[in-house]
Amino acid sequence: MVEFSYDDVKQVWLAEKTSRELIEIPEEFYPNVAKYVAQLNLELKRSEPLRGELLQEELQKVFQMVQEIYLSRTLKAIDEVAQGRLPDLLLERERYAFNEIRQSMEKLYAELISTTIAGKAELAAPREITNVLLIVLAEVPTIVGDDLRQYGPFKKGEIASLPRRSAELMVKHGLARKIEVKV
Repeated sequence: MVEFSYDDVKQVWLAEKTSRELIEIPEEFYPNVAKYVAQLNLELKRSEPLRGELLQEELQKVFQMVQEIYLSRTLKAIDEVAQGRLPDLLLERERYAFNEIRQSMEKLYAELISTTIAGKAELAAPREITNVLLIVLAEVPTIVGDDLRQYGPFKKGEIASLPRRSAELMVKHGLARKIEVKV
């Protein structure tokens, strides 16, 4: 097994934190850190209390540095992806993930921004007027129309606009007469 140490993690951490660009890290960096953490955990189980405290502190610092490396790399890569570029110095797994993000962002841009700039939008077809004008022939209490809205109450001689089916029922029962409108 390749010797890997706290200093190896710290060196990558410092380089990544101090660089504006992604740094090149070996493809086996994360697997090596995982093996190193496993070794520390094994040693921690077998160690005396004082050594155990030191190992626990080392583990916490390694976890913190690895998470900061990951976050720093992610932020730098996302910045590049947002500008439509895929960074060069990505690990293979990172390249795959950020390429998918880049493709999703391009698709989102096409759906939201490109259509806006081009003035393309689906216009809804004009709604068909389905209400019917009536003249009310008798007093009618509030009714609920086909569209589940309340209409009325109506007084004799009042003009009302009701959904077609509700209007037909009022005419059928002699409560109203349909008004024909010529356009």
